[in-house]
Amino acid sequence: MLKKLLQITLLTTTLFSYEIVIDKTSQAPKAKWGVTFTRDDVNEVVVNDKTGLMWQDDKSAKIVEKDWNGAKDYCQSLNFSGFNNWYLPTIKELETLIDIRKYNPAIKDGFKNVATSNYWSSSLSVSPSISSSDSDYDAAWYVDFYYGDSSYNDKTDERYVRCVRTGQ
Repeated sequence: MLKKLLQITLLTTTLFSYEIVIDKTSQAPKAKWGVTFTRDDVNEVVVNDKTGLMWQDDKSAKIVEKDWNGAKDYCQSLNFSGFNNWYLPTIKELETLIDIRKYNPAIKDGFKNVATSNYWSSSLSVSPSISSSDSDYDAAWYVDFYYGDSSYNDKTDERYVRCVRTGQ
């Protein structure tokens, strides 16, 4: 009986075994944080090399604090580095700046002017109805560049502002 059990086990193991081959020449896929950012010290901007988004990175980016409406207005009226088409970034755009391997600040290389605190996004946190305006929402999303996470808060709270524009 024991001999038959061993034969069945050996046969089953042989039938269902497989070979694992490790290819040391292959490379792992590029991680999310593998996107590079290029700093332009003259114009005090940082450009995402993949998306082309241009980010404000002057001293104002680490000292200007506004409520959410004030942050939107600030970016829309910003005339900086020869451009006047700046806007408050969406939460998805702002999260591309996070470097999860870092903290205090948890931001990609290239940025020099960073408050290790919360920055507003233009993204609202809850959708009361399709026909609602921005004033119908109580909260909006922000990114915390101390730890590199995101959350939402009341739009009347003051947060830091970093504006963005498309194109170079």
